[in-house]
Amino acid sequence: MEKFCLLTLAVLTALLILPSEAQTQSKFFAIGTDASLECTWNDLENPEDIQVVKWTFKGRRLREGKRYQYSSEGNTHNLLIKNIQKKDKGSYICSPKMRTDQLLGDGKFVVSVDKARLPEMPEPRDVRMTEGGTGNLNCNYHQAKERYGLKLFWTYNGEKIAEGDVVHSGTNANYRAYTDEEGRDWLALSNLDLEAAGAYKCNYKYPDKQIFSMKFNVLVKDLTGPADQIRNVTVNEDRYTQSLICDLSSLTNVLSYRWEKDGEVINNETDSSGKMILLEDDMVKTLEFDDLNSEEHSGAYRCVAELQYYETGLTFNFVVEESTKERDFAPWSQWSSCDNAGKKYRFRTCIADGCSDLYGFVYEVQTGYCDEDDEME
Repeated sequence: MEKFCLLTLAVLTALLILPSEAQTQSKFFAIGTDASLECTWNDLENPEDIQVVKWTFKGRRLREGKRYQYSSEGNTHNLLIKNIQKKDKGSYICSPKMRTDQLLGDGKFVVSVDKARLPEMPEPRDVRMTEGGTGNLNCNYHQAKERYGLKLFWTYNGEKIAEGDVVHSGTNANYRAYTDEEGRDWLALSNLDLEAAGAYKCNYKYPDKQIFSMKFNVLVKDLTGPADQIRNVTVNEDRYTQSLICDLSSLTNVLSYRWEKDGEVINNETDSSGKMILLEDDMVKTLEFDDLNSEEHSGAYRCVAELQYYETGLTFNFVVEESTKERDFAPWSQWSSCDNAGKKYRFRTCIADGCSDLYGFVYEVQTGYCDEDDEME
């Protein structure tokens, strides 16, 4: 019987492993940024089976150096292109070379490079602050800042805010720029004055020179002091003297003070008669009148304290009434006989209600000299 040898042809078909997202990938990168391309073969059991991954651009192999960097982790291989420019647009291919018979497919990227696609700038925000107070401006652009390596700078009315702590040369307002833990950028303003009002911007500069800005229109409200305290003071010419006392000891940071009468500044030089004298005892300011006169001394007197951002005052509505002695007192008595000193006396009595409050006395005594030719009236 003839024997036959049955030959069995075993055909081994190698399974081709494609990189994840094996289809051609389109990638966009902004000019001046660092571009990263990544090929991953998820079904590869042993990453060490890959001997090397060759990256090519337009058919030309890319060598590692200043512009191109290779890296890998597990089944993933990366190409980093530093400071990508328009000349770098085109097709990139990652081709693995294996130590085994296993087949890995190539990955392909179509890279486009252009200016960064900036979002639409937001409408300016109106921010109200108060003279002498503080305020904060903040910009939340941390994702783009981190992604593109953006440079931040702040401007005031179109000019870059200089290094230091003052917003600009024409103001005393201070600033502090910082970034918080969540990546938000802040401009903290303090010691605000009216000159600090204006347009503030946080500006993010892209590698391609484009700038994205957020604008704040800062309005600084004039800080007005409290309304004057009002005191109504009415006296009679017969009182002879009167003092208006202004105590500034409860105030802090008093820069200067002044007295005014009916809106005009007065001092010891403005009254040549010497009937009105300005006195000081530390923070207590006194306006003293002698020989009160209804026409000369009546008026609105204001003690004004100048503080850093406003003035505050104490107003005295001072009324000096004409003498009422002739009405309030009985006629003078007869002159007394002359005494050993050659003097004589007469008196009169106050007959009005509240004499002691009005005049400080009830009886008025007048002294004369016996050798006078005419009797005093």
